[in-house]
Amino acid sequence: MTKVIGILVNPRKKNIDRLVRKLDDWILGTAPPADFRICTYDSPYIKNNFRKIRTQSDSEIFKDAELIITLGGDGTLLRTINKMKRFDIRMLGVNLGGLGFIADTPPDKLTDHIQNYLEGRFFIDERSQISCYLPETDKKFRAFNDIVIDKAGFARVIQIETHIDTEALNNYIADGLIVSTPTGSTGHSLSNGGPIVAPGARVFVINPICPHSLTNRPVIIPDDMKLKIVVYTEADSFNIYRDGTEQGSFPSGTLMELKRSEHTVKLVKMEHQRFFSVLSKKLHWGEDFRNKNRWTYKKI
Repeated sequence: MTKVIGILVNPRKKNIDRLVRKLDDWILGTAPPADFRICTYDSPYIKNNFRKIRTQSDSEIFKDAELIITLGGDGTLLRTINKMKRFDIRMLGVNLGGLGFIADTPPDKLTDHIQNYLEGRFFIDERSQISCYLPETDKKFRAFNDIVIDKAGFARVIQIETHIDTEALNNYIADGLIVSTPTGSTGHSLSNGGPIVAPGARVFVINPICPHSLTNRPVIIPDDMKLKIVVYTEADSFNIYRDGTEQGSFPSGTLMELKRSEHTVKLVKMEHQRFFSVLSKKLHWGEDFRNKNRWTYKKI
């Protein structure tokens, strides 16, 4: 049976048509053993006159694909993951944006990485997710990076009661709270002073946003524990976000139940894309940015 490889794009990327044309030419010239299908989301920057790539909706691609390639950046990959209903699909993210932490395939390496995949020269980096349930509204969703409680522009702090299993953790007085997976530890949580966690660690990071106490610090807990969170605010409502996308506004006293999702995400990686090497490269660790010409001692 022919492998189906789906391609989902960020329709706002102006430089995307050239990459898709290059891929179409490569497929025409090498005839790889796969059926390539693309969803352009009606991007004004892509001309749909492909020779070897078939245009489909994302729902059709999700139904049949073995591998989905996202063209955009980390945000494009996150939005694609959040749409998934099948979790045996493998994901490969191509970075056309800025940092590209999880979508870390450079555009000029796309065809090489596809060839490696088809020849079995890759490994699967399996990542955990968070499941969130709101009993009052029966609303359920999951997050790959993080779930964020936000005070929704209200000038004053909010109160966030947090329990782990049946044990009280903290009653945060803060601007908000981030609960992240190990993958999400290099995202919003990192910018809020949280730790970097290796993807294979089975933990969550609980990280208050601007807490009104010097003793409140990020806490790491095993991901087989369940979190119960109740949010109180003097405003009309507060907001909940998953992976940077708003899930709605909710009234004071709303209960949230968080736990490890039963579904994981399978990222396709090449051998050189191991976590710590990518981390070191993206954060420029080991590089010397100092202007040595300003130093007063003599150069040797």
